[in-house]
Amino acid sequence: MSAVRWGVLTTARIAQDRFLPGMQKARNAVVSAISSPSGRAAGVAARFDIPTAYASHEELLADPNIEAVYLPFPNGLHAEWIIAAAEAGKDILCEKPLVGSLEDYTRVVEACDRNGVNLMEAFMYRFHPQHQKVREFIDAGRIGQVVSMHARFHFVMDRSPGEVRLQAGLEGGAVNDVGCYAIDIMNMVMGRSPVSVYAKGTSPTDPVETTVAAILDYDGVIGTFDCGFEGPMTHTFQVIGTKGHITLDQAFDPDPGAPARVTVSLRDGSTEGFDIAEDQFKVEIERFSVWARSSGHEVIHRELTEQNLAVRLAIHESLATGLPRTVEKVHAVKHHLLQEQ
Repeated sequence: MSAVRWGVLTTARIAQDRFLPGMQKARNAVVSAISSPSGRAAGVAARFDIPTAYASHEELLADPNIEAVYLPFPNGLHAEWIIAAAEAGKDILCEKPLVGSLEDYTRVVEACDRNGVNLMEAFMYRFHPQHQKVREFIDAGRIGQVVSMHARFHFVMDRSPGEVRLQAGLEGGAVNDVGCYAIDIMNMVMGRSPVSVYAKGTSPTDPVETTVAAILDYDGVIGTFDCGFEGPMTHTFQVIGTKGHITLDQAFDPDPGAPARVTVSLRDGSTEGFDIAEDQFKVEIERFSVWARSSGHEVIHRELTEQNLAVRLAIHESLATGLPRTVEKVHAVKHHLLQEQ
């Protein structure tokens, strides 16, 4: 099978620092074009040996040579570019979080269905094998019955002028930027979304929340997370069971190829550690490239995407009201909206 030909829209930092280096390691994918209206595309293309640089995203989407595209736009621009890429017939890997509203979710799914293209929310961390190890331990009963989960993701943000993650109009804020990882990993472990959430946040000088803590009630299992833009880098996850617990020291963004440690600690005092190395961006690119060639068209990992959106919507309601909020099922609301159109 020949390599899937990719286009990258924008020269965003994540594209240059993580996605394109991961692409260079991928065995079934190649970047054929990159675009940016800022004029930076040519320089990035030269750095990564990309054959074509476009001065506009529309030109890249019109290129018949491109089969799949990577969209690392600010959150608030995802929907419009997903729809544009779908209408151009491209399979789409869009950075997380996919969208921020039910209306936008309905629009992008309908556009992808209508044009017969695949769509996936780019939670790259899911493709790191440390999470397969966690699943194996839980399924094998190593830590007994899961009773609680705890996730943490913080970093110190560079508050340069125009920082998109601090703009409410672009769906910035700590929940959408890093809290979404914590939500996703707990939903992935449980195989479902929580029934309710309760969140508190702070935003001393910004229009969006910059530090958040939340409780997620999985009807018998409690998940908690905290996240933000103010503290030193930490991204951990722990699953506690009746017989022991599993700890990930670098749950979401380990350095490519560097070992990430999975520690299993049991009630009898024994501890076992596993160091697992992989470039999760490379694996994500390879898996999506397989789907691009083998599947008809679908929202890949659709249930996780819908669960994540549902929880984020409830958390934002809780932040706004100061009250616990029920988590509604996104797919049911989505179908209702489609029927009204």
